[in-house]
Amino acid sequence: MSAGRLILMGSGEMAARLVAAHRLGVEASGAREVVVLDTPYGFQENAPLLSEKLTRFFRTSLSVESSVASYRSVRDGDVSCERMLAAVRRARYVFAGPGSPSYALGVWRETGLVGVLRDLLARGATVTLASAAALTAGVKTLPVYEIYKSGADPGWLDGMDLTSHLGLEAVVIPHWNNAEGQGFDTSRCYMGRRRLRALRSMLPEGLGIIGVDEHTAAVIDFGKEELSVMGVGGVTLSGALDTFVEAGDRMGLKRVAELLGASPALPPVGEDGSPPDLAEALAERSEESIAGVLLSAETEAAGGSPEAREALRTMILEVSELAVSGLVTPAEWVGDYVSLLVEARTKLRDRRLWEEADRIRDGLSSLGVALRDTRSGTTWHMEA
Repeated sequence: MSAGRLILMGSGEMAARLVAAHRLGVEASGAREVVVLDTPYGFQENAPLLSEKLTRFFRTSLSVESSVASYRSVRDGDVSCERMLAAVRRARYVFAGPGSPSYALGVWRETGLVGVLRDLLARGATVTLASAAALTAGVKTLPVYEIYKSGADPGWLDGMDLTSHLGLEAVVIPHWNNAEGQGFDTSRCYMGRRRLRALRSMLPEGLGIIGVDEHTAAVIDFGKEELSVMGVGGVTLSGALDTFVEAGDRMGLKRVAELLGASPALPPVGEDGSPPDLAEALAERSEESIAGVLLSAETEAAGGSPEAREALRTMILEVSELAVSGLVTPAEWVGDYVSLLVEARTKLRDRRLWEEADRIRDGLSSLGVALRDTRSGTTWHMEA
């Protein structure tokens, strides 16, 4: 029997664009039902509603029934734990999604679930992990809520490591292209590039990252020995370099492992002589970060290195240019106002008041703001 497949979803596990990924996993494994693990969201008051929503999604979107292998807390007891494990052992398609990765790992740690999931993957089944659950799949797990919401120092937890026994060793980070920060960098699962860089330095040498964009699925088929990408975005294989695999593309797992296994080099000095640290600090728009980079460069230059003095002089020129041009783009200045008008226009369109809605669109257009209506909502950008 050939090995199965691990499907990693960056977000949008119940979105229309990822139905095909679920269907592929169900059909390829010969599953007659989906087994849902509720542990990641088991601590939430609305956990039963989330389970019902997932069950309804699989029934209506894939015409397949599902059952919940419920084990929401260690307080549920040994009998509930064994029932959950028994349901997973019999499964051909297992799904886990939203919630907290650290909570899920804490509950699963002593249950034996990791061994069961590894065995399923080895025997041809499909395991699909989305969002929070996807974070638990790798060798290490990012405790995103503790860092992003509670202010914990950056660090890693031990993950489930579901694929090393099949020849693929990595860390998984969903929400790779998140852009909810309204001017602040919330990509890399809300860590941003700066914090991820610090986190990256804490990983074992040679351990790469699989970054999955939102509303995107990385389908890792161990039987076919290939990675394919489905959905609206892409997958970033981050080793020594970042390799982007866009939706619709495929790559052999041997090549994937090679790209992930190469350790990242120390950040090089750019062609213009300016270390990338300054660019990152400017992107953050943080006075403290910018000042910190400049002070660090001054300290290096004080040591007498010609290269360090040249880098500092380049930084000074860049910062002096920004003193005139500023760090904030026109789109950021007007963003909140445009968003209010777009929201008002949407409400008018919902009420079929087309003339009034068009008046807002035309007014924004005259000011250089272009609107684009999509199935998921209205987006806008400043025209050049």
